Amino acid sequence: MLCSRAKERKFDVMAAVRRKRPIDAVHAEVSIRREQKSMKMNSEYVEGSIVRIKLENILTYDSVEFFTGPYLNVIIGPNGTGKSTIVCAICLGLGGKIGLLGRAQQAAEFIKYGKQKGKIELELFNTDGDNYVIVREIHRNNQSQWSVNGRGAPLKAVEELVTSKNIQVGNLCQFLPQEKVADFAKMTQEELLENTEKAVGPPDMYENHAKLKEARNESRSLQQGFDNLEERLAQNINKNSRLEQDVKNFQERERHLEKVAVLNKKRPWIEYDEKRKAYDVVKQERDTKVEAHKQAKVQFEPLQKRLDNIASKKEWADVEMKKKTNSLRDFATKAQANSKEIEAATDKNNEILDELNLKKTEENGRRKRIQDLQRQLDALQSEYQNTDEQENLQPLLEKTTNEMRVVNRKMTQIHEEGDGIRRGIADLKRQIDGYQQELKKMQNVENKRMEILRGKDKDTYNAVIWYKQNKDQFRGNVHLPMMLSINPKDASYAKYIEMHISAKDFQAFVFEDSQDYTNFMNVIRDEQKLKVNAVKVPQAPLESFRPRYSIDHYRKYGFQGYLMDYMNCPDGVMRYLCAQYNVHTIPVGNRQTKDCIADIKRDHPELRTFFTDDYQYNFRVSRYDGTISSRSSKIRYPSWLTASADTTREKELDSQIREQQDELKKQEETYRDLQKQSKDFEVRMNRLREEKKQLTQKKDQKKKLLSQIQNKQQRIKTEEAEAINLQAEKEKTMKKTRGINIKKCQSLQSMKENTQKCLELIKGKVRLSLQHASIVKDQEIVEEELRDQSQHLVNLERSVEEAKLVVRQTKDSAKHLLEVAKRATGTAANAELSNSHRERFEQYPATLEGIDSMIHEEKARAASLFQADESIIKEYEVRKKEITSLEAELEKRRRVMAGHHEEVVRAKQQWLEPLKALIEKINNNFSYFFSCMNCAGEIELSQPDNPEDYEKYGVKIKVKFRDNEVLRELTPHHQSGGERSVATVLYMMALQELAKCPFRCVDEINQVMLCKTLLFHTC
Repeated sequence: MLCSRAKERKFDVMAAVRRKRPIDAVHAEVSIRREQKSMKMNSEYVEGSIVRIKLENILTYDSVEFFTGPYLNVIIGPNGTGKSTIVCAICLGLGGKIGLLGRAQQAAEFIKYGKQKGKIELELFNTDGDNYVIVREIHRNNQSQWSVNGRGAPLKAVEELVTSKNIQVGNLCQFLPQEKVADFAKMTQEELLENTEKAVGPPDMYENHAKLKEARNESRSLQQGFDNLEERLAQNINKNSRLEQDVKNFQERERHLEKVAVLNKKRPWIEYDEKRKAYDVVKQERDTKVEAHKQAKVQFEPLQKRLDNIASKKEWADVEMKKKTNSLRDFATKAQANSKEIEAATDKNNEILDELNLKKTEENGRRKRIQDLQRQLDALQSEYQNTDEQENLQPLLEKTTNEMRVVNRKMTQIHEEGDGIRRGIADLKRQIDGYQQELKKMQNVENKRMEILRGKDKDTYNAVIWYKQNKDQFRGNVHLPMMLSINPKDASYAKYIEMHISAKDFQAFVFEDSQDYTNFMNVIRDEQKLKVNAVKVPQAPLESFRPRYSIDHYRKYGFQGYLMDYMNCPDGVMRYLCAQYNVHTIPVGNRQTKDCIADIKRDHPELRTFFTDDYQYNFRVSRYDGTISSRSSKIRYPSWLTASADTTREKELDSQIREQQDELKKQEETYRDLQKQSKDFEVRMNRLREEKKQLTQKKDQKKKLLSQIQNKQQRIKTEEAEAINLQAEKEKTMKKTRGINIKKCQSLQSMKENTQKCLELIKGKVRLSLQHASIVKDQEIVEEELRDQSQHLVNLERSVEEAKLVVRQTKDSAKHLLEVAKRATGTAANAELSNSHRERFEQYPATLEGIDSMIHEEKARAASLFQADESIIKEYEVRKKEITSLEAELEKRRRVMAGHHEEVVRAKQQWLEPLKALIEKINNNFSYFFSCMNCAGEIELSQPDNPEDYEKYGVKIKVKFRDNEVLRELTPHHQSGGERSVATVLYMMALQELAKCPFRCVDEINQVMLCKTLLFHTC
């Protein structure tokens, strides 16, 4: 029956909403009523029932709270007042998919217009303790935050809780939104049966149905496999029957080939026996040649002794020749030395005479120079006597000198100051050039990233180009996609940033103004049809995002800083990253951190995510038992931020370049002023120098003449002091030449004596050479005889070696033939031929000709038979084995199919009988409800023609709303929308008393039929 208490509460809340009463007052009243009646109502709720619904900023509601009763709850109101909003909130708050509602694509579309987030709070009854309070907070960026009983939880935990209470928001038999009412009638009979089994059937009914469908498929597969095997067996038997005659011919042919094989085994033994006899013959020939070689060696020895005697004589002659040659070389060397001494004495004598002639020339030159100096001295003395005394110029000269000293001092100061400024200008230019080069490199980073963006997402790249050309259309700060706005402070930090931030957000524009966001999306998405991502910056200031502890608190584990410390980006982007990714609380460590994972997990549960040098760690604390689970992920190589720039450094460089350029202009202006002053002083200095030069010339003219006279007189004295005594020099020269000539005569006498000794030695050497030639001739005669005899001996040796080689080759050949023969008969290396082989060999010829003839004959007989392909014979044997295997496999599969059929029969009984009983109960309820409206309705189980097709079983709904009609199946085509809605509601009501779920929900009941329905329930 309709619960009057629930009705009273709902109408009070709706009235308060219409009268715009303060919502806090309504909440207070409802809270008081709830406290007063909680003791009575709690026992009437079932596990998982909805006790309370609270909404904030959801569709039409700013803030509203509903308290539901344990029985039928009805919400009535005009269109657009928010009835369907409650149904949507129930679905979204229990983790249902947005597509189930059929009215939106994203969760953010359920947030009230103009609000940044919405909140749904559902309280579910718990018979064992405090009720379950599930809260879902939906943000404009389609992100949702979940909590259960005040503690954050993932969506999966919420889904597990909902499933454990047998709540099925995806089952149209349990949860039917407004947009899905028509879909209920569109469900096939099979889908309706499955949803009914899930909603009201025993726990194992749907599972048994699914197992039967799987078993049906398995039965088809088993039968198909059995039929295939049976067909293969018949084919194999038929194929082998056709090959039997070929197999017999093959076996007959094999017997002839076996004889050929035996003959081929005997043949190598015959070859070996013949080779062994040949070995005895060549061995005897070798022994004969060895004996002849020994006799030749005896005849060779006397000739060798004679040759040795002649060789010793030749050796003596060679030694004597060498001695005389050495003596001759010594005396010739001495004679040559005497010749060189004579030549040296002659050269020395010439040098002495040349030296005397040089001194004569020098003396003549000295006398001429004295005469020239005397003439110059007379001319200077005459000029000195004719020069008048000048006025006193010393004061003017001193004045000019002092003035030059002052000008020079000022010029030095200007030059020093100019040099300093010039060096400063050069330094400034180098600094500016260095800053500009560094800035150019940093600015090139953006171009590289733009190329990366173009390769990854062409739409976002085009959107960036458009924005740069239309910046003036936006009133607030608009930040380029994060991959262009974020700059790691070091290239090695890029991997942490990319691992933590999703690729979708790396491509997202960041807006600080909502109107800019709307205008941008209208142009880019709607007009240009570009698929781009964009996000809004949260309102909270950057200062509000602070970590719980300073990084020094965790530094002992190797943590060096939080993730936000490792990057530079605009404040708006950093606020978004802090709010969305908590970069201000994610610490980054090093290799030491990896060794401290257990300590961090135990002592710092507040660290849910952190980085080591190569891994990202995530900790999750269970909401139920408090256990901590962890997951580590290998940090990927960065792909978005491979080119990094330091924006802070870029700003510093730009500022420094401007400052240095201003300073450079000032320095250059100062330097130009100094250059102008320097030129003025230079002109003045040149004028003073010219004045001083003229004064000095006037003052020093007579003094200069006197100095030149004294200089000439001094030079004349010097020249006179350097006079040479030519007579004494001539006497010294004669004395030196006399001594040199004496030494030349002595060397000439020694040269004569050494030459005579050389002639004597040459004569002795010629006589010895004639004797040596006679010995060499005798040696050649004996060597010729010895060569002839030696050649004969070599021929004999070669013959012996050849004979030995033939013996070895014959022996090796015989040995090889024996190995071949033993290998052919399978005889061991150290064993003799077996008696069985000897007996078989005796049946065949004993010569190679006879064996070859018989082999030819047997091969001809084998060839006369039809030669079946050996592969066919192998196929026959393989198929024969396969036939046996297939017969066994068929028998095994018969047993498996029989056992499977028995299991299916049992499962069918366990499923079909309870299902029929369930359908009967539903039919009774459904028929009763329709009869109360003077209409007719019927529910029946639709069974296929083949009762084994379990996937074709379904629920058939038949209805009749008018007396002149017959019962017709409920379809989207036969009944009106209102009739389908009534049938849907009554079907769900028919399930109600059979349901094991905590609640059902139907939105938008047809108003015309509603009166009769409510009347029926009231009755």
